[in-house]
Amino acid sequence: MIPNETLKKYSASLTTYKKGDFIFHQGEAANHFHIVKSGKVKMANFSETGKEFVQGYFTAGQSFGEPPFFCRMPYPASAIATETSKVWSCAHDDFMELLKKNFPIHLSVTQTLCGRLVYKSMMLSEIANEEAEHRIVTLIRYLIKEISTSGNYTLPFTRQQIADMTGLRVETVIRSIKTLEQKRILTIDKQGKIVWKNTKKSLPP
Repeated sequence: MIPNETLKKYSASLTTYKKGDFIFHQGEAANHFHIVKSGKVKMANFSETGKEFVQGYFTAGQSFGEPPFFCRMPYPASAIATETSKVWSCAHDDFMELLKKNFPIHLSVTQTLCGRLVYKSMMLSEIANEEAEHRIVTLIRYLIKEISTSGNYTLPFTRQQIADMTGLRVETVIRSIKTLEQKRILTIDKQGKIVWKNTKKSLPP
């Protein structure tokens, strides 16, 4: 989390996006560092046939699109607001100056990038080698580790969003979720939300 006052000090601008608005498109130059102030943003790739693969979802306090920003390369995916969102944007030279003069923030950004690399490596392996249930369980366990909770956790994602993040069809996710519920690895609440149970059973099947 970078304080708002620090972002303002280094000339960051705050923009409001409506649901469905693009913050940037795949192939554009990565000239700004982006941080979600409020709302939710997804980064996604789209195939020529329109199939979507979601690289990740980002909420308040989280940055996104960092690797191409630091490498000065085009964005490999597009960023889209999935609900009304406010996003900070800081130009490259200004953000480099911010990092030079604020080591704790520099370290935090580095740690975030390392976590993202681990996630990418993990999901590539899952998609290449594992079946649907294993992919879903691995994704959920990673998300829970990110928020550091030890109790039961209600996922803020729909079946479709889980499908988009795991490269599965939504029908496959629905069937797998039902199977995992039967195995008592997770439960479904009255609203249809997925609730993860942190028990010894909560291991990849």
